Amino acid sequence: MGIIGAMSAQNSENINKTEKKKDLGPPLKILLADDTAVNLTLATKLLTKRGHDITAVENGLLAFEAFKESAFDVVLMDIHMPVMDGLESTTKIHEFEASQPSRRPTPIIAMTANNEQSDHQKYLKSGMNGIITKPLDIKTIVSQIREIIADFSS
Repeated sequence: MGIIGAMSAQNSENINKTEKKKDLGPPLKILLADDTAVNLTLATKLLTKRGHDITAVENGLLAFEAFKESAFDVVLMDIHMPVMDGLESTTKIHEFEASQPSRRPTPIIAMTANNEQSDHQKYLKSGMNGIITKPLDIKTIVSQIREIIADFSS
C-alpha cells in the first residue's frame, strides 16, 4: 500500500506539472517589463515553470529595444518605470509594428498597482490590450494572457 500511495502522489504531481504547462496553451515567448526586481523574479519564475520563454527587462526603453530585436507572443508591461514608462514604450512598440507590415501585432498587457477605472481606460486607449493589477497573481496573469491571446487569434 505504501508503494501505491507513493506512485499516486508522484502521478498527481506529474498531472499538476502538466496542467501548469497547459494553462496558457503552447509555450509562449513573453516580454516582461517591470522595474521592481521582486515582480520580475516572481513572474519570471512562475511563467518559466509553466514552460514559457521569458525575456525580462527593467524599464520601457529596454522593453522597446528587446521588442525590436525579437518577436514576442505577448508583452507584460509595467506602467511606472524609470527611463521610459510603459505608456511611452507601448506607443513606440506600436509605431515600430506599423513600420513593419509583415510583423503581426503583439498584445500588450499593462501591469499596475493603480486600480482606478479612469487610469485603466487611459491604458486601454494608449493601445494596451488588457490590465493586470498588482500585486501579481499567477491565476490573473494566466487568465489575462489566455483571454488576450484568444482575442488576437480570432
